[in-house]
Amino acid sequence: MTESILISTEFNTDIFKDIKKIRYDVFVIEQECPEEEEWDEHDEKSKHLLLKINGDSVGCARWRKIYYPDYEGNMDCHVIKMERFAVLKQFRGKNYGKELVKKVVQEIYQKTNIEQNTDYPLFMINAQQYVEKFYQSLGFETDKNIPIFYEASIPHVRMIISKDTIKNLYFSN
Repeated sequence: MTESILISTEFNTDIFKDIKKIRYDVFVIEQECPEEEEWDEHDEKSKHLLLKINGDSVGCARWRKIYYPDYEGNMDCHVIKMERFAVLKQFRGKNYGKELVKKVVQEIYQKTNIEQNTDYPLFMINAQQYVEKFYQSLGFETDKNIPIFYEASIPHVRMIISKDTIKNLYFSN
């Protein structure tokens, strides 16, 4: 039987060491992102999440609340920005990436009481373009108003998912 848990932590805790190793292995080693770009000023203020499967640390993500100007004409919009999703190479192809995204979205939705909070109408992610279809399969839509852009020399697309879509896809039985 597979045991899957998502652990929420802050920056510079013992659990964060596992997250840091995953991000280093995936982004710095595999994808050759500059290490100085991987660690940024948002790490200290973000919530960090670690996915463990049968005791092994397999994936991670982080999230934070940000101001997002001009979403559907609303100049005072804030969103939940999810970032730094990573699954270690040896655990890929086992649906752990989908499990990670689903658990992270559910965790944020429940912990922030987002259903009652009208200030945050959607979640967003800047996804590497090659995984765009993966996120679409989980209910995210590509924001066609934002052209393809580059982070660490890798093409990215802005993707969004509304809290209504989250409720329907992630919480309906």
